[in-house]
Amino acid sequence: MILNIYDKKEVIKTYEAEQYDLMFGTVEDLMTIFDVDSLKTGSDVELIKLVSNSLPKCMNIIKPLLKDIFDGLSDDELRQVKLVEVAVIIVDVIKYALEQISTGFGSKK
Repeated sequence: MILNIYDKKEVIKTYEAEQYDLMFGTVEDLMTIFDVDSLKTGSDVELIKLVSNSLPKCMNIIKPLLKDIFDGLSDDELRQVKLVEVAVIIVDVIKYALEQISTGFGSKK
């Protein structure tokens, strides 16, 4: 995952995270914010719509999540991130969470 920090239109810093281990509490928070039960296909377009409809009212959960994913990210830097990039990252996290849940259930006997 990549998160760019901007000064107007210029990228001044980039954070990268290759892997993120989701904690149960994070997944619980995301599932209460985003109504994943309403998903029909789970397509990227559907997930982006779901996230963009809910993102403005859940910044108190999204900010700490982003700071956890991207080590060293500050509150000031978060103010210089494009909303669309945040939405893409949250979609990736939701997809990863759903994948982990489904593979976890499938691998247990």
